[in-house]
Amino acid sequence: MSAGMKKIIADMKMRKGRTLLVIIGILIGVFGLTGINFTQDTLFSAFSYTIESHDTQPDITMIVDKLDSTLVPALKDVPNVKAVQTETRVSTLWRINKAPGYTTIKIVSYPNLQAPSLAPFEIVSGRYPQAGEIVMEYGDIALADVKIGDTVKLDTTHGQVPLRVVGMARTAGVDPATSGKAQAYMSDEGVRQLDVLTNTNEPNHPARQFMIHYKVNHIGQVDATAKALQKVLKDKHIQIFVTAFPGPGIVPLQQISGIFVLLIVLVFMAVLMSAILIFNTVTTLITEQTAIIGTMKTLGGTQWQIMRSYLIFVLICSSLATIPGLILGIAGGYIVASTLAPTIPLALGPFTLPLNLILLGLLVGFGVPLLAALLPLWNGTRITIREALSAYGISTGRRNTALTRFAQRLTWVSQTVWLGLRSFFRKKWRAVLTIFMLSIAGTSFLIVQTLTASVNSTVSSVFTNFGADVEVDLGPQMKLSQIKMDLSTIKGINVIERYGQGGANTQWGRLALWGIEPQTKIYHYHMVSGHWFQPGDTNVVLISSHFAEKTGLQIGNNLEVNNTNNQPTTWRVIGIIDENVNGLGQMGAAVVPVNTLYQFQGIPENAVQDAATRVLLQAKDHSAATTQTIVQQIGKIALDATMSGSVERGGGIVNTYMVQDEVLRHQRSWFVSYILLYSVAIIIGIAAIIGLANELTASVLERRREIGMLRAMGASSWRVAQVFWVQGQSLGLIAWLLGAILGLPLAYAFLRLFSQFVMPIDFVIDPLAFVVMLLALLGIATLASITPAQNAARLRIADLMRYE
Repeated sequence: MSAGMKKIIADMKMRKGRTLLVIIGILIGVFGLTGINFTQDTLFSAFSYTIESHDTQPDITMIVDKLDSTLVPALKDVPNVKAVQTETRVSTLWRINKAPGYTTIKIVSYPNLQAPSLAPFEIVSGRYPQAGEIVMEYGDIALADVKIGDTVKLDTTHGQVPLRVVGMARTAGVDPATSGKAQAYMSDEGVRQLDVLTNTNEPNHPARQFMIHYKVNHIGQVDATAKALQKVLKDKHIQIFVTAFPGPGIVPLQQISGIFVLLIVLVFMAVLMSAILIFNTVTTLITEQTAIIGTMKTLGGTQWQIMRSYLIFVLICSSLATIPGLILGIAGGYIVASTLAPTIPLALGPFTLPLNLILLGLLVGFGVPLLAALLPLWNGTRITIREALSAYGISTGRRNTALTRFAQRLTWVSQTVWLGLRSFFRKKWRAVLTIFMLSIAGTSFLIVQTLTASVNSTVSSVFTNFGADVEVDLGPQMKLSQIKMDLSTIKGINVIERYGQGGANTQWGRLALWGIEPQTKIYHYHMVSGHWFQPGDTNVVLISSHFAEKTGLQIGNNLEVNNTNNQPTTWRVIGIIDENVNGLGQMGAAVVPVNTLYQFQGIPENAVQDAATRVLLQAKDHSAATTQTIVQQIGKIALDATMSGSVERGGGIVNTYMVQDEVLRHQRSWFVSYILLYSVAIIIGIAAIIGLANELTASVLERRREIGMLRAMGASSWRVAQVFWVQGQSLGLIAWLLGAILGLPLAYAFLRLFSQFVMPIDFVIDPLAFVVMLLALLGIATLASITPAQNAARLRIADLMRYE
């Protein structure tokens, strides 16, 4: 073993604590970057596997009056048809324990449930169902406590039917936890035995639907192919109710990508802190070994040879940190992706290990430490032999007379505190870097706290603009006059008002739509410019200020939109409104007259005046108890109508929600993003703990004589430890002040990026964020001070006074 390598090993053994801190610092950066990138790659692979796969998503969907086993071969013979899949879909009610006691459920079945060629689902646990059994969608657990082995009760014409749950499934683009509408799967035989009514009054919307999905070879010929398929079905005396052209999956890839871009920005803060840690450590090491460097040069060592020995030390630390960091990052990323996938929902594909991810981890783990070490090594090793041999190595620094005079005036401040504060003036640049590193950690907590507060405020503002207490979703049979008559028997309702909710595709992205009555009493609009709807207005729209800013649209411009069947419509912009969105994939919001929205969604013009797909209720008493009572009474009306047969399934009251529960449900949909953001902030916090611990450890080494003098004068171990605790807390407080000043502009910039890439949100300053930031930094300082303070307190007086 060469003398240089022996020296490196000796340095690592003599400074075990600092070496370990350097290794952990590099590991944290590699772990965070690898974990976030692997989570992103895994989810995006799952997206391609389940959503973007052109082999499994239909291009055309038709609702027909019946299915025939001879249909599929004839339809496959139509030119440009690649695949055909028939489906039976049943809508009914699922009895649950939560108010109002039921929820609507859609049950899907295919002739071959285990291998549908189009619109597939994935069994995540359990098995495929037989007659009398059911497989629940994974997100159904958000609506009711259901698991494999339980029995669910569904309404039929002969009362409730119990079905045993034998599996949990995951479907691309379907999430009952977000939509509030349950989904399940049954065998073809089981669905045939499930006796639910078919809507005879309005056959366009039966409770039992028969569907045919098609995949085409050339999407440009989809319209001509649909017409040819319609002709084949008509020749076989099959009535077609609806022909739709489904768009891509609803999972917003661009917005999910935006979230991960912001997460990676935060993770790079941890990498930057690792670089500062390396810089400080190498600087301290060179300062300590100035005389040794002079001796090495005296023996003929060149600057490059000396630098190489220290670079090898950095490379060894990088090797010990990078490989474990990659392994832990990949494992952690896969665990996070597996946890997040069902909530989006996505079906994870086979495990793959991207080569570019490994290369990025190696580049960060080895490249960043080497670059951080170059400058202090270059400056430290270019010292001349005379300068090196005449230096004392560790300097105690100049006595700060101004601070001393100031300390003499403030006699009520203990000498222990002044000794802790004096450390700032010993190694000024190192103290500045440490404060900068702590400020990054504090700012990251401020950014995350501000972002979560802004998202929560934006999501809740969508509902707070509605002065409603209860929302009722209605089926296609229900009319406005009918629902008003039914609800008139319930005491405590002040206002009943219909409204609509949906979305539209524009050239800029997805637009969230609200249909509001022009003479609304429940919706509290806030006009930015222009005017509100006038009675009789049609084909007009109010766009949100966020959407106007993104698109450049102004009052008087035309807005072209497409519905789910790709049918174009043009609306004239008559005003700009202060309105927000509450979900991923929405680039802005728009409000139209409710009749305009209903026609856009396919309701005939002659039926739109008495149509109602949703109504909002405002209670006379807004208390939770009154609202709960109204919800329960509406549920009783719906169940009584269902059991008596007066309103057929799919045509009456479908679902009833408390508006406050809707707010919480939409806010909960962001919890996954919050967890990721806070996880990255914690990673940055850990990096800050390591960096500050390294600074305090170096400070203990440099102040051994000072510690010895304190002990000789009778200072207790606790008093000595308190010096370094005060030093850490002081650094944390200064970092908090700096972070509070610089953090808000950075938080605002971060939120602007979030609004650009993820979802438009308002900038909300949460005063609690500054308290959280302060507590986080003081906690970091306390944790970082524990080990160095204990080491200082354990030093013996004799050893300290002999130290040179």
